Amino acid sequence: MDQSLSNTKQDLLRALIKNREQTTTRDAAEVPSNIVQFKTGAPGGPSLFFFPATDGGASYFRYLAPHLPESVSLYGCQAPGFDEEREPFGSVEEIAAYNLRHIRAIQPHGPYYIGGFCMGGLPSYEVACQLQAQGEEVALLLNVMPVFLRPWACLPGTDALQLRAIEDHLFIFERMLGIHVVLPMDPIRALAEADRYSFVTAFMREAGFLKSPAEEHLFMHRMKMYEAGLRAMLGYKPARTFQGEIEVIVVGKPDRGELELDLNTSYTCALRSTPPEHVKYHPLDADSAAMFSGSEPDSGLIARRMGEFLR
Repeated sequence: MDQSLSNTKQDLLRALIKNREQTTTRDAAEVPSNIVQFKTGAPGGPSLFFFPATDGGASYFRYLAPHLPESVSLYGCQAPGFDEEREPFGSVEEIAAYNLRHIRAIQPHGPYYIGGFCMGGLPSYEVACQLQAQGEEVALLLNVMPVFLRPWACLPGTDALQLRAIEDHLFIFERMLGIHVVLPMDPIRALAEADRYSFVTAFMREAGFLKSPAEEHLFMHRMKMYEAGLRAMLGYKPARTFQGEIEVIVVGKPDRGELELDLNTSYTCALRSTPPEHVKYHPLDADSAAMFSGSEPDSGLIARRMGEFLR
């Protein structure tokens, strides 16, 4: 492992581990704890309720806010349990139903603008379907889908969620942050499930990535949240079909071979279940890692492309 990381990469890793937003732009009594407002738009303007990737943290949505149209309000639908206020849900349907109650407390009626990043496309799809079933108008269902080049068929499934969560973390560190971490996977596989996350956390601490007991606690909790998100993602089978078009921004770098969204991935199952003529794909030459880091110009490119559907 390269332990001589730049300060920038150390900061990015630490931010990714924490991935928490402590403040909102509204009074805490007005906004449920898992709904974070990142931007206040004009009165009467659209409010985008946006779901995060598998780990459930939404703090990086703050990088999108400055580039969205002035009229737009942006809310991040952080996963229930992310702040340890409750046990996380293990199904997309539960995540969607919980968030839908809070979304309707903020905006009682449509038109609704719903979206999600990566795995967040699944609860956003389910919320949109539930809103339509309740007689509400969904003006926009927007997915921002990263192109990840991974051997999806060979990854651990529902019978090995912990191992999948650990392998996914390695991919996230390398692909999103450029940090190469070599974990001893064979000894990890041999451990009892109750001991694996503690082992990985100790490994990361000894490598210099975790600087305090608080960071160790957050890192372990983040892996548990990711495992819950995986369980929800891998177990989701849409019971309804969205009545309308789904706008999909496909984010990838052609020079890396990230040319086409693989519909066999676990985070695209809602797109697979939708009639192809109702899904509109919009390729965008940008690095999806900028969603987490806020690095320009790609972070702004992604946000401005999102904004084109919100005017």
